[in-house]
Amino acid sequence: MINFSMDTFLKELEVLVNIDSGLGACDGATQTALLLAEPLVQQGWLLERHKVSDQCGECIVLKNREAEHYDVLMVGHTDTVFPAGETQKRPFRRDEKRAYGVGVIDMKQGDLAIVYILKALPREVLDKLNIAVVFNPDEEIGSPYSKDLIDSIACRTTYGLVFEGAGGTCTRTIQRKGLMRVHVQFHGRAGHAGYAFTNGGINTVNEMAYWICELTKLHDPETGTSINAGVARGGQAVNIIPDHSELQLDIRFEKMEEMERVSALLDELAKHAAEKGITLTEEPRRCTPPMVPTEAVHELCRIAEEVTTGLGLTFALKKRGGLSDANHMSACGCATLDGLGPTGDHDHSVDEYLNLATIEPNLRFGYALLCRLAEEKK
Repeated sequence: MINFSMDTFLKELEVLVNIDSGLGACDGATQTALLLAEPLVQQGWLLERHKVSDQCGECIVLKNREAEHYDVLMVGHTDTVFPAGETQKRPFRRDEKRAYGVGVIDMKQGDLAIVYILKALPREVLDKLNIAVVFNPDEEIGSPYSKDLIDSIACRTTYGLVFEGAGGTCTRTIQRKGLMRVHVQFHGRAGHAGYAFTNGGINTVNEMAYWICELTKLHDPETGTSINAGVARGGQAVNIIPDHSELQLDIRFEKMEEMERVSALLDELAKHAAEKGITLTEEPRRCTPPMVPTEAVHELCRIAEEVTTGLGLTFALKKRGGLSDANHMSACGCATLDGLGPTGDHDHSVDEYLNLATIEPNLRFGYALLCRLAEEKK
């Protein structure tokens, strides 16, 4: 069992939370991961340091042994969404029920939970399971640099466990929406607004508005597809026909077929723009697949539910609209369960908090789940 001291856990969490590891704090993300890795390395775990990009910290991989196939891949991220200097403004603090600070729930609590669980595992479990751990430094920007490394392990792993914070009622997740990011610039021709019919002006704001209207027709709670025109700007003055506009879209979807449907509409809209004499500059579309449950995932949920029941806890699932590394891990065929960290709320805000009462039960659950997976291994 886990020998758990709340005071010790929170002191260690305080150190991690007070390290700047957000935008522009690459060294802090690396420092956080190395601090997390240290107790496992002392127990004999293998440490790999991967410099995946100059734009982020190092991606730290830990393994209890080298293996062709891993039974479990545990993933956490060490970056936050906040800029460098934020921890000085809002250092770690706590009261009787909650802890507060930058990344306290998203997700330094989950990173530390991984370490506590693995430190406590008995030798017979470690002997039976091949386990890999990844602490990645760029999840908050979509894991563009660490994704290939994570997936290279996930594609040869049976179970993926992601320690993002559990939902508000300790719910886990096996289903997340996919994401497409679109960034288009429209180029037309300026002219005097008083002579719009005769001076050859080509209005890019009108075209952008047409795109938004057409795309919004796919915004549908029935399919789960959402279209958000997060950035829409153009024009210089009210009496000038705007010759340049910019549109940035955040598109979420539950099924890959929906992504294909949106992509097809974007291609049709590009043709429409060309017919109006407008040229486009589009950045490569960034796409992340949805997290879709499979039979293997449902089997993992069955095991997890039996474990929680045996501990006197409850097991519940909830869909999530936000992304995590679970999206691309599950697309590799790795049966993935997400939301395994303790519970809190208000991620990505100054009100972010960790519910202290959920720490110990989550550690017991994670520990018991790994022990059970060892028993289930053929």
